[in-house]
Amino acid sequence: MLRSFILLFVTLLAVPATAQEVYRFGNDAYMAGDNVTLTGDAVDDVFIAGNTVVVSAPIEGSAHAGGRSVSISGPVGNSLYAAGMNVNVSGGVGGDAHLLGDTVLVNDDVAGDLRAAAQRIEINGAVGDSALVAAENILLTGVIAGDASFSVDNISFGDDARIEGTLYLYSDDPNGIEIPDSVAPEDRIERHNVDEFDASADPEGGATIERSGSGWGAWLGGKITAILILTAVVTLIAALAPTFLLALRLRTLETPARALWMGFLTISALAGSLFLLAMTGFGILLIPVSIVLAILLGIAGYVIGTYILGVGMLGAANRPLPETLGERAVAALVGAVSITILAMIPFIGWIAALAVSVTGAGALIIRWFAPGFYTEVR
Repeated sequence: MLRSFILLFVTLLAVPATAQEVYRFGNDAYMAGDNVTLTGDAVDDVFIAGNTVVVSAPIEGSAHAGGRSVSISGPVGNSLYAAGMNVNVSGGVGGDAHLLGDTVLVNDDVAGDLRAAAQRIEINGAVGDSALVAAENILLTGVIAGDASFSVDNISFGDDARIEGTLYLYSDDPNGIEIPDSVAPEDRIERHNVDEFDASADPEGGATIERSGSGWGAWLGGKITAILILTAVVTLIAALAPTFLLALRLRTLETPARALWMGFLTISALAGSLFLLAMTGFGILLIPVSIVLAILLGIAGYVIGTYILGVGMLGAANRPLPETLGERAVAALVGAVSITILAMIPFIGWIAALAVSVTGAGALIIRWFAPGFYTEVR
């Protein structure tokens, strides 16, 4: 999952760089620029980003590519990760292929799994294992040796198209999609409505959600479970670091606007650093660090913000500040319920929940670094 985030950020950040920057470490290649081309002798792993990306050199390891237009014509020994508006894979992939774009063309064989999301995708090569594809339009002319899971509106097949395993078909009208027997007989096709797809479900079952309940009962059960999990996490933090949380909540409840502002500035700075790192070329190596820090700060802010919100709600009800573990658990539960209800408010709920998370992040930054503006240094 982290690789996907990296690819998306690199794709967006590659455009400002105008000259091709190349950095080599060991037998790996790191490249960024406007029009970036990798040719010549084979390299181990490649990390490449730009407006137009062309990779024709053999890749003995894995390839990571992001840009507006991405073309991979050289063979890739291990796995391929590519994202762009247009992605064209015309070189064989020895491992798995993970592809994201508007138009994705797979014109050579993929020895492992194929995982792709696009508006339109053509699979003209053989897939050695399973294929997990989400696209509005799919053209399959090759052979998929394992199972296939297609979330699709329109699908067409070539004369030699074939799926050796089970086809899990997800669509708004799954029964309206015709699958020739030469591709997969009906007894190896499972048709589902598109809202039955669940990425966290068992992939051996086509990632189809097993509905143990329905309607508002299942929805309410899910919300209650989420609240209890969040309450347990916040209570655990409150038990392990009560003094630290005491300082955070006192400072934040005194000046909530400052905590919100500092959280916004810090997360913005982490996100903005990606532009500078990408423009330096070799700074791409540090992009994962910025992403991980931003994610961790957001998660920590959400947990801290939930607790501070719970304490604030209890204070508004004229309840004393929590001192014992039981009282902290009550504050955690009140905060978890409050932020869950806030998030369900139409249109503005997600903004309120985000504000709580950012405020918690800001409280953490203030406690650790004590930043200030217009202050004198003596």
